[in-house]
Amino acid sequence: MYAVEPYARVEVADFRPDAPKYPDVADRSVSGVLGELQAAGYVETRDVLQEDAGQTYLSEGRTVTAVHVVRPFALVGVDYRFSREANSRAIRYGHTYADRWEITERAYTVPAGWYLVGETGDFTMDLVGVAGISGDSDDLLCSLFEIEGFGASTCLAGCGSCGMRWSAESGSWHFRPDDCDADAWDFDDAAEIDDESRTVACPACATGRVGFSIF
Repeated sequence: MYAVEPYARVEVADFRPDAPKYPDVADRSVSGVLGELQAAGYVETRDVLQEDAGQTYLSEGRTVTAVHVVRPFALVGVDYRFSREANSRAIRYGHTYADRWEITERAYTVPAGWYLVGETGDFTMDLVGVAGISGDSDDLLCSLFEIEGFGASTCLAGCGSCGMRWSAESGSWHFRPDDCDADAWDFDDAAEIDDESRTVACPACATGRVGFSIF
C-alpha cells in the first residue's frame, strides 16, 4: 500500500518493487501504518488514551490515537506477483524482486484535519473505527468522554433478595457497602459465579444473587 498526493496521476511503473516512486505505508498493524505515514510527512500522531483491562471495567484493553493529517493523501494498493523465472532466481540467489505487478485499488482522499483512531486488544490490537473530529488536539479528550459510557468508572452491585448494595470505583473489584449495613468483599472471593446471568452468590444473605451495572 502506497501513499500518494491527492489526484496525482500514477502509472504502474511508479511502483517498481526495487525502486517505488511513492512511500510504502503497508504494515500488519494500525500503529505501523500510522508510523509509516508519519515518516512520510503526511500525519502527526500521539497517544490520547491507553488502558488495559485491569485499569478500568473493560473486557480487553483499548487505545485511542490522535492523528493530525497535515497533508492530504490517498492510498494506492498494488498486487505483486512472481513469474516462474523470478521464483527460480529467488531459489538460486536467495532473494529477488517481483517481476509482475498491477494497481488494484485507489482509496478516496483523506482530507487534512484531526481524527481519532480506536483499537481494542491486550496483545494484538484490532481496529474499532476512525472518526474525524472538529477542533484541535486540546479538544480530543473531551470528545472521547462525551461519548456515552466511554468514561465508565463505577460498578454497582446489588442483591435482589436482601437489597444490600455495594460499589467499586476506577476498575477495582473490591466492593464497599453503599449506604447499607453490609461487609465489603472482593469479586475474586465471590461464590457461585454464573457467566450466563452475570451474577454471583450474595455475600450478605448467601441465598440471593448479586447483579452488576457499570456506568
